[in-house]
Amino acid sequence: MDEQQILAKLDRIKEIPTLPTIVFELNKYLQDPDTSIKTICDTIEKDQAIALKILKLVNSAFYGFQSKISDLRNAIILLGYNAVRNAIVSLSVINSFSSKRIALLDFDITQFWKHSLAVAVTSKNIAQISKSESPDNCFVGGLLHDIGKVILAQYFHDLFEQVWTTLQDEHVTFYEAEKSKLPIDHTIIGAHLAAKWQLPGGLVESIRWHHEFQPQSENANFVQNIYLANVIVNSYDLDPELRLDLSKIHPDIVKFMMNLMENIGDWYAGLTDEIEAAYSFFLEADL
Repeated sequence: MDEQQILAKLDRIKEIPTLPTIVFELNKYLQDPDTSIKTICDTIEKDQAIALKILKLVNSAFYGFQSKISDLRNAIILLGYNAVRNAIVSLSVINSFSSKRIALLDFDITQFWKHSLAVAVTSKNIAQISKSESPDNCFVGGLLHDIGKVILAQYFHDLFEQVWTTLQDEHVTFYEAEKSKLPIDHTIIGAHLAAKWQLPGGLVESIRWHHEFQPQSENANFVQNIYLANVIVNSYDLDPELRLDLSKIHPDIVKFMMNLMENIGDWYAGLTDEIEAAYSFFLEADL
C-alpha cells in the first residue's frame, strides 16, 4: 500500500474512536465570547461522567488549588473554557485509545501515554515561559503528538511490526525505522486523524511536524513548543544529564531554546512533580 491507500483504509475503519459530541459543542461556544457559564455548564452536565472528571481534575494535584471545589460552575471559572475543553479532549483520547489492549510485540500502552503526558506537561511549561501560545492548547498538542503510533499499532499490525522489528534490530528511533520501511509515518497518520476530528490547525500541524519543523508554516510558533518538548523528553529518556545533540535539532528550535532557558537539565528536573501529577490523574484508573 502507498500513503493514499493507507489513509483511505484509515477512513474506512469504523472502530476508530471519535471525540464526544460535547467537544464539538464546546468548540462552537468557545468561538463566541458572549457564551455564558450556564451554557457551558449545561453542555458539560449532559455527560455526567465527564462532569465528574472535570471536578476531579480541578481538585487534583495537577492543578493544586488550595480549597476543595465541589461545584462545576466554579471549576469552569477557575480552569477557564479553553482548559475545560482541552481537558475533555485529553481524557476522551486517553480513554478511547486505552480501552483496547495492544497485544503486539512489547509495545506498552502505559509507557506510551507516560511519554505523551511528559511531552504535554513540558509543552505547556515551554508555552508559559515563552508567552507565545496558549499553555493549555500546547498541553493537548504534546499529548496527541504521537497518536499516529497507536493507530499503527491497533489497526495496521503488519506495518507496525516492520517498524518495531527494525528499531529493535538496528537501534534506530521509531521515526527513523518508519522512514526506512514504510510509505507513511505516524506524523501523517496522526495529523490525518486530528483533521478528521476537526481539531484546530495548530494541533494538526504540531502532530504532523513534531519531527520536522517547518518554520514557514502558519502555526510555526505553536509547533515549536511541541517539537522542543518532544526533543527534551526523548533526550532525557536516553541521557538524564540532558546533553542535547544540537546538530540533530532544527536551528530555529535551537535558537528558540537558547532564548528561553540557560540550563535545560535543571529546568526539566523542576517539572518532575507536575509530570507525576499528570500521570496520577490522567492514567489513574484508565490503564
